[in-house]
Amino acid sequence: MLANKHIPSTVFRASGRQRLEVLQGLVDSDGYIEKRTNRVEICFTSARLARDTVELIRTLGLYPRLSSVDAVLNGRRVGTRHRINFTAYSCDAVSRLPRKLGRLSSRGLIVPYSRVRTIVGVTLVDPGPVFDIEVDSPSGLYLAGEGMIPVGPTVSRG
Repeated sequence: MLANKHIPSTVFRASGRQRLEVLQGLVDSDGYIEKRTNRVEICFTSARLARDTVELIRTLGLYPRLSSVDAVLNGRRVGTRHRINFTAYSCDAVSRLPRKLGRLSSRGLIVPYSRVRTIVGVTLVDPGPVFDIEVDSPSGLYLAGEGMIPVGPTVSRG
């Protein structure tokens, strides 16, 4: 793992508690929590670890944003820094360290933009065959796509 930092694929399908524990370790070691805004930031130099962490965060129902910029030290570019930002609350428990966890406040009445998904465009396409997906779960809910978007009868017909 040292020369190839990543999150093993088995972690993404582990229990919610196990996935949260991995995220807590990442936030505790490489993360920062801003007190008044509940913004969590994690930075890595490994692009793969950053992408894996984004996927891990999505599996927990949170909405991370990833940006990559030059890492500069003493005015000299030394590599690329991959920054992940997302909003969390005390009930999300994304840290185990009391000093970091204590910076998170409880969820308010207003949902911040970083916790919602937004439709940015609609494109008309030629009709084609339609397939119905059914999953073996009481709610019929499942996660679709790279963004782990909840889909199912309770979401799409809501």
